Formats: sequence, C-alpha cells, structure tokens
Amino acid sequence: MTTTAVLQLVLVAAAAVLLVVGLRAVRRASATRARVARARTASGEVVAVDAAEGRVVPTVRYHVGGERLEGPPRLPPPGSRYLVGQPVDVRYDPQEPAWMTIEAVQGDARVPRPRAAVAEVAAAVVLLVVAAVLAVLP
Repeated sequence: MTTTAVLQLVLVAAAAVLLVVGLRAVRRASATRARVARARTASGEVVAVDAAEGRVVPTVRYHVGGERLEGPPRLPPPGSRYLVGQPVDVRYDPQEPAWMTIEAVQGDARVPRPRAAVAEVAAAVVLLVVAAVLAVLP
C-alpha cells in the first residue's frame, strides 16, 4: 500500500469520525429545539445554586400536575445570578416533565446553536475533498 493510499484512508477515517460526531450534535440540537417548541410553562423556585465548570447552575423546584420536580435546567440557564428562593419561570417538556429549562424573561429559553458541530461537519467535508484530490493526482 502506497503512502498516498494510507494518507487517503486516514483522511477518510478522520472525516467519518467528524461526520458522525457533528451530525449527532446537530440531531441533538434539533431534538432540543422540538422540546422547547412544545414546552409548557410553570412557576419554579431556585432551591440551590452550585458553581460547576466555571458557570453557575441553579437547582429549581417546580410542580407539574401535582407532582413536585426538582433539578438543574437542561439548557444553559440565561444569566448567571441566581439566589436561593428566587422565583423563576420554568419551561418543561410535557412528554417528559423532568426535562426543563428556565427563563429569566419570557421567551429567552434558547437552544444553543451547534457551532462546533457545524465546524466538525465542514472539517469532514474538507478532509474528504483532500482525499478525493489525492486519489486523482498521479
């Protein structure tokens, strides 16, 4: 096997890994957007605040259909100032009420854009193009 053929295999394998990782992230972001789109609103209260990975993560208690639920938001919470006892608006998935995010103001429960995923897919395309160019070079 020639050096060029080995390089092509490595490029294609790296592109495949990047494509799988990037497309999975895009799919997760799409599923999260669907959850936010069908979300219902409930009143909640911050019951704890922890610092994790350089950001503030509140633990929120809220009620859905008579059931008490508690946990951290699934999306990065807007802002970073939460106080124990602070009321917050909770947006939860009616199909899975334990999945929730919080809003500082109505409508700000945003799904982060999968920028890294888009970059991974773009890098995979570049690697595949380079592998194809190597295939046609003498």
